[in-house]
Formats: sequence, structure tokens, C-alpha cells
Amino acid sequence: MAPAKERLHSLLLLFIACILKLSTAVPCLPDQASSLLQLKASFIGDSLPSWRAGTDCCHHWEGVTCDMALGRVISLDLGEFDLMSRRLDPALFNLTSLRNLSLAFNDFNEAFLPVSGFERLTDMIHLNLSWAHFGYRIPIGIACLKNLVTIDLSGNYHLYFERPNFQDFMANMSNLRELYLDQMDFRDSASTWSTVLADSVPQLQVLSLFGCFISGSIHPSFSRIRSLTAINLGNNWELTGKVPEYFSELSSLAILDISGDQFEGQFPTKIFELKSLTTIDLSGNPMLSVRLIHFPTGNNLETLNLAGTNFSYDMPSSFGNLEYVKTLGLNSMGIDDKLPALISKLPLLDDLRLQLMGSDLENPILSWVGNLTQLTHLMLDGYDFSKSTPTWIDKLIRLQSLKMQDCSFSVPIPYQIGNLTKLEELQFWSCDFSEQRMPSWIGNLTKLTSVYICSCNFSGPIPSTIGNLIQLKKLVVWSSNITAD
Repeated sequence: MAPAKERLHSLLLLFIACILKLSTAVPCLPDQASSLLQLKASFIGDSLPSWRAGTDCCHHWEGVTCDMALGRVISLDLGEFDLMSRRLDPALFNLTSLRNLSLAFNDFNEAFLPVSGFERLTDMIHLNLSWAHFGYRIPIGIACLKNLVTIDLSGNYHLYFERPNFQDFMANMSNLRELYLDQMDFRDSASTWSTVLADSVPQLQVLSLFGCFISGSIHPSFSRIRSLTAINLGNNWELTGKVPEYFSELSSLAILDISGDQFEGQFPTKIFELKSLTTIDLSGNPMLSVRLIHFPTGNNLETLNLAGTNFSYDMPSSFGNLEYVKTLGLNSMGIDDKLPALISKLPLLDDLRLQLMGSDLENPILSWVGNLTQLTHLMLDGYDFSKSTPTWIDKLIRLQSLKMQDCSFSVPIPYQIGNLTKLEELQFWSCDFSEQRMPSWIGNLTKLTSVYICSCNFSGPIPSTIGNLIQLKKLVVWSSNITAD
């Protein structure tokens, strides 16, 4: 058969296959539609308008995916639909063929998760209830879902493990690959979490326990989890000990975030040689010593945040290998005369975070920052600008976000900030402004969408020019002596 005829024949067979598939598609089964409509009725207001009785839920209802051969719902993705409810309706558990369920970023008003029902969803592979405002204890039924590959319960501040405890919850999760439990309360399992994970989920690839009140040191048995690509243990103030050396043996590790913890000793320098790494955030570990020795060619680092650590370096030549770094955070006392020139050569750098540790340290010169005209984000933490006003800041004409924390200004706040007309975000946290008034030039920043002024000693009224900020969506002012004009 000639090539042209072969292609025509193949296309014809494909067309026939598609027709046959469409002709055999089964509409949504009545019990599936009824359960979905009952779930819809539990939401407040006119939610999910496409869910209408008498229409096929498998073809026309948003967020619903079916097994077309059976007419049964296999995926329900209602994430970020802005739904509101005071309960999770048990009709959901009639959808026993569900493999994927997402209710993320909706508001269930701290409702309890049903004590029973989840155990019926035995086909479940991906479960996402993150930031959905659920409360009380996690039901035992979720622990029965042995096929789960992904669990995300992050951001439910009042959700916790009790019966089952964390060990019992994880016992049957051998298929799990991604676990996200950010900002859940782990205090009852604070020091045992690492051994539990090592025993239960040795094939885990993504672990995120940001702000979970975990404590103590990471147990040596944690080294049995060899497939990790992302580790986020940030903002756990009682997580201590040394950063494990075996992290450098995780050949697929792309993200390591241990920011805001209390690690100590020498950070294993070999971790920096992992070519898979894209993000490493060690910031806010004041007892952690970080010495940069060598960055290999071909590394893929995009975020390197060492602010708030005991940082030093001994690799000026290899610093130029950070060709993909977009975000850089450093402790100013580790910056010598050579480093600013190296930083200025980073081609993609657009986010710089600088911190000065220690109140008795001499204030470093920051004028070199003004040469980084490509910056879109700048954070300065712990600087005293009383003797050296940062007039250089108006060179940063592309700046979209400016954050200052624990900074002092006994001299007038530099009017040059008012020239940064591309600013969308302006934040002052715990800054000493010596009872100055909020400057009127804030009205020049007409692209601002958010302003935070928190625990700063401004005085007097908010200037009337703030009315120029027609794009402003969020204005947060607290613990500051500012009044309405």
C-alpha cells in the first residue's frame, strides 16, 4: 500500500474508533447525579450553576469527570470554586468510584470532617482538602485509603491527629508519594514524625510539614527515604540538631526548605553540589554555619536563601555558575568587597533579600544594591538607615515589591521610594520611624495593590494622597500611631 494510502487508512480507522467510543459512552448514572445535587444543596448561595437536574453530569457539570464507559464519577475537582458551607455533606461518599477529590481553597467554616464515610472511597488516589477550613480530628476513614498517592491537608489550622494518631494514620500508606500537612498541629507527634515516615512511606517523594510544631532532631532512620525530590520543614522553631549529611545523597532532591528552624553546626556543603536542586532555603537558622565552597557547572539553582545564617564563602569563581538564580538571600556580614560584583553578574536575579544579624554590628554599605537595576523584589531586614539614607533605591526602577523589617530611620524616610512607580507591594514591619508622619509621596505609587504598616512608630494622620491609590486592595495598619486624616 502506498504511503499516502496508508496514512488515509490509519486516519479512517482512528475516525471509526472515535465514533465507536462516542456511541458507547454511558450518560451519568441517576444515583451519581442525585448525590452531586445533594452535595450542591449543602453549599451556601447560588453555587455551581452548571449543575442542573435533567442534564448529564458527565458532560456538562464543571469540576466533574466520569468513567465514560460506566457513567460513574471518578474525579471531583472543586478546588478554588469559592464555595461556602457549614458541613461536608455525606452524599459525597456515595461517589464510590472517586479517584480524585479536591475541595481545596473553599470555606467549610471549621466544620468537622465526617467520622465515617471516607472509608467507602477505596479507589481514591489523590485527596486534596487544603485550605478548606476544616476542623477537629482527622477521621479514621482517611487512614483506610490504601491506594492514596497524594494527600494534601495543608492550611487547616484546627485539624489534628488523635484517633488515629499520626503513626496509625500513616501505617497503611505504603503507596503514598506526596504528603502535604503544612500548618497542622503535630505537637502530639512532634519528635516521632521522622521515624513514622521512615517506617511507613519509604517511597515518599514530596514531604511538606511547614509550620507543624515538629521538634527535636531528624532521626537517622529518615535516611531510608531515598526518593525525596522536595523537603519542606520550614517554620518549625523547635526543630533542632544538625542537618543530615545523607541529604547530599538524595540524587533527585530539587527543593530543600528548612527556613525558620533551629538547626546548628556546619551545613553539609556537598548538598550544594546536587545538580537537581532548584531551591534551597536555609534562612532564619542563626546557629547554622553555611560555607559556600563550590557550585558545579550545570547546576539548576533558582532560589538560594542564606539570610539569617552564619554565612561565608570561598568560591568566587564558581559563583558565576549560578546562571539560573532568580532569588538570593544573604546575611550582610558575609558580604565582602568582592561579592557585590559577583552578584551583579547573575543574569536572572530579580529578588534580593538582605539581613543584618546582631544589634551591635556596624551597618554595612548597601549602595551596591542600587546597581542591580533588574531587581523586581527587595527585602531589607535589620538595617539602621539613620546615618546612611538609602538614596540609591530610586535606581531600582523595576521594583514591584519592597519590604523592610526591623529597620530604623531617624532621618526622613527617603523620598526616592516615591519614585518607584512600578511598586505593587509596600511593607514596613517593626520599623523605627522616630514618630515621623507617613510621607505624602505614597500617593505617587499608584500601582500599589497592598500596603502593610505593622508595629511601626509612625505618628499623625494617614495622608490624603493615599486616595490616589485606586488599585489598592489591602491596607493593613496596626500597632502604629496613625490616624485617619
